[in-house]
Amino acid sequence: MTGIWIARFQNLIRKPIVLIMMTVMTLVMAYVVGGSSNGKLSISVAVDDSELSQAVLEKLKEKDGYSLREITDEELQQQAKEDVRMIGIALNEASYTIFSASDSDSVRNLSLIVESAYSDIGFKQQVIQTGGENAWAELEVSLQESPAFLIQTEAMDETEVFRYDNALQSLFGFMLFFVFYTVSINVQFILDDKRSGVWNRLKLASISRFQLYFGHLSFSYIIGLLQVLLVLFVFRYVLGTNMYGGFWKVVIIAAVYVLLVMAFSVFVISLVKTVSQSSVIISLVAVAFAMIGGAYWPLEIVQSEGLLAMKWVSPIYYAMESMKRVTVYEGTLSSVWTYVSMMVGIAILLLVVGITLLEKRTERYHSSE
Repeated sequence: MTGIWIARFQNLIRKPIVLIMMTVMTLVMAYVVGGSSNGKLSISVAVDDSELSQAVLEKLKEKDGYSLREITDEELQQQAKEDVRMIGIALNEASYTIFSASDSDSVRNLSLIVESAYSDIGFKQQVIQTGGENAWAELEVSLQESPAFLIQTEAMDETEVFRYDNALQSLFGFMLFFVFYTVSINVQFILDDKRSGVWNRLKLASISRFQLYFGHLSFSYIIGLLQVLLVLFVFRYVLGTNMYGGFWKVVIIAAVYVLLVMAFSVFVISLVKTVSQSSVIISLVAVAFAMIGGAYWPLEIVQSEGLLAMKWVSPIYYAMESMKRVTVYEGTLSSVWTYVSMMVGIAILLLVVGITLLEKRTERYHSSE
């Protein structure tokens, strides 16, 4: 088994381009698509030339949790047509418009903040017009010392509230998508060794089947896990992405996900004859799994019941949903135990079926010789 590790490591040193490309693409795509917002809600804002709308924009800039990007009204309209995930606001003198594909909790809170800003600024202008600047200064001091209301807001049912974090959506989505390729490409070495005859020669050297499979699969697993850990550490500790205190929970979920991807890759190579066939299938299913599993966009904005029903066949869905629940929704590991246990169960099933089919094919191929 040590020899397998050494051979695989030497091959990785000679051809590191795949691992490097997948890792770099994850970092770049997640950073760019995530809006570099460090866990803040990214909002595109178009403002007219009126004094009131400019004042509302300044109010928004004072609020925590928002990353504002000022664009023109034409750009906002075009972006709303092309990107279903975007959240935008058009601020005018007499009204405002929020652009969003979903009526989420974040959008409703944003609407309340904007409406409150319009109301406060309008009230201030009326007081100043009536009594002058001194009247407003006196009223402001009075309101601060003796507020008329003490308001506390809280969601009635946290499990039913849709929360969206663009930075984490992009990070988790691209990370799960690209590690799918990394693990699958490494698992394909088993098929390559079987077709080239190296596998049978190793068995003649008194290496058991368990050692052969464990050597190849453990190396593939560790490579995939290292890629995931590198991406997570860079975003958390270098870029400062807010993970809501769930960083280590995400690491545990990612470790289980890599196991599931490895098992799925074993199952795929057990159904094909060549590495090229395996690569084609992996490329097709990886994109499909990402689309129906919520890697490219949150499933909460999907309206098709058919597409939503297909999510259960995607390994990415289980990991994506678990990671969002322990970060954005601030859940515990026990709250995602169902998803994690399903990933483990499916991984074990696919490993057993895949290895069994591989062994039968090896026996048929060997006997035909």
